Amino acid sequence: RQRVALGRAIVRKPDVFLFDEPLSNLDAKMRVQMRAEIHKIRTRLQTTFVYVTHDQAEAMTLGDRIAVMRDGKIQQFAGPIEIYDKPANKFVASFIGTPPINFLEGRIIKKDRKYYFDDGAKVCVKIVDEMVKKMAPYEGREITCGIRAEDIYDKLFVSEANPENTVRATCDVVEPMGAEVYLYLSTGKSSFVARVGAHDRPEINRDMNFV
Repeated sequence: RQRVALGRAIVRKPDVFLFDEPLSNLDAKMRVQMRAEIHKIRTRLQTTFVYVTHDQAEAMTLGDRIAVMRDGKIQQFAGPIEIYDKPANKFVASFIGTPPINFLEGRIIKKDRKYYFDDGAKVCVKIVDEMVKKMAPYEGREITCGIRAEDIYDKLFVSEANPENTVRATCDVVEPMGAEVYLYLSTGKSSFVARVGAHDRPEINRDMNFV
């Protein structure tokens, strides 16, 4: 039915196509197939598509520009990669990405002329050199640190791990996802998720080092 509806719209040769969650009622496999078909049709027609969806995967894969909305207001309007790498606010950062981005509460401190993010418990990591100028004005202030799950690594699989960027955490849950694994970690105060390779499957309740 979705294909027929799309065909009926195409033969009219409109200037703009409006899609209102066209794949929401399809199963996961069919959604992937239809997503690919819509992408090919859009490329062939070279026509404007306005696509409304709650599925971030559809937005990221189909959109040249994405408008992330909340309560009827646009939070950010940019390309998919910019929205993912440089979200405008916490809402956008948490909305885009699977699993959702990790948020850690803490403060910026300075020791031996170096700046660190410190949660007041077990997380104290050095601010990378390229971020020092941006972080220096926040010295002593409470901030929220956002880190993507794929940017957290098991120290066992990092050849040159910086001790100043190492965090010890307990693995509470291991979720095998096929080609990757989600690790749910806790330091006692802070909790976060790491997305690692399928080869990394630690024991539950085991303490581990992450960078």
